[in-house]
Amino acid sequence: MSGLPAVRPELLFLVNLGLDLALLWFAARVARVRAPAWRVWLAALLGAVLAVLPVVLPAVSPFGSWLLSGAAVAAGSLLLVLVLVWPGTWSQFAAVLGFFWMGLILAGGLLLLLAERYPALLTAPPAALVAGGVGVTLAGAQLLWQAHRERAEVDDILWEIAVRVGDRRLVVEGLLDSGNLLRTPVGRWPVVVVEGERLRGVLPPAVLEAARAGPEGLDGLPADWQSRCQLVPYAAVGRSSGWLLVVRPDGLSIRPRGRGEWSAVEGRIGLATGPLDPEGRYAALLPGAMAAAARRAQGRPPGLPAETQSGERGEERPDVHIR
Repeated sequence: MSGLPAVRPELLFLVNLGLDLALLWFAARVARVRAPAWRVWLAALLGAVLAVLPVVLPAVSPFGSWLLSGAAVAAGSLLLVLVLVWPGTWSQFAAVLGFFWMGLILAGGLLLLLAERYPALLTAPPAALVAGGVGVTLAGAQLLWQAHRERAEVDDILWEIAVRVGDRRLVVEGLLDSGNLLRTPVGRWPVVVVEGERLRGVLPPAVLEAARAGPEGLDGLPADWQSRCQLVPYAAVGRSSGWLLVVRPDGLSIRPRGRGEWSAVEGRIGLATGPLDPEGRYAALLPGAMAAAARRAQGRPPGLPAETQSGERGEERPDVHIR
């Protein structure tokens, strides 16, 4: 094809596959977007195919020349990032796209430098280029496997906590905290500590205000909430001893993040007045007693009704998810 170097399509595909794997993994990692490994591979394969199309399409085809244009490159990058991030938020999409283009510009500058210094390296690919492409691909696979293992280790201690008050439900992500031994003085119920602001969708504003006010806030609670709230002595790392407003929800279900069935557990919710994690990775501290109860419940005999198994009437997940 006129204007293109004589590069074998299979080598071009291999090199672009390795580069796309590395760039997409880099962009997602830096943007702190958790993308499944199969999405990274799918986007990288799509990018490698798009890179080969100008070589394999006939020169007479109108698409052959268009695929070399800047508009085609921009559209292709948007498509790759969309495959990687969807159905994420626009902010995640913009962050991944920005870091992807930053890596792409750096890689393009390196290839341009190699083309100027060693033109034979790209016009007639020797064994070194083949080995380089295979090496980049293997390195990308290793990075993806490492990221998968790291994510699996984190997922083991992150749980989803579904809170139901009346007909409203909400899910927050919590950290399994073996040091959380907090229990209510009356009933000895285990307490999951949750950032109060995360529960604004299910709790009345007066309850959240009482959590911030401390002992004096109990008098301002509505009459129907005074029997559902109590103050519990509470101390945490980085703060002095104080009081924690503990609320009795209408339902509480948990499961490991993103997998498994929901298990109904007994317990109470303590309303923290500040963030529990400065980086926002979780918004609750799940006591080990609740996780142990959920694991025991998962060992029940098969054939029980869905309500008994999940505590959420057989639904896959509650309809509101906050992270």
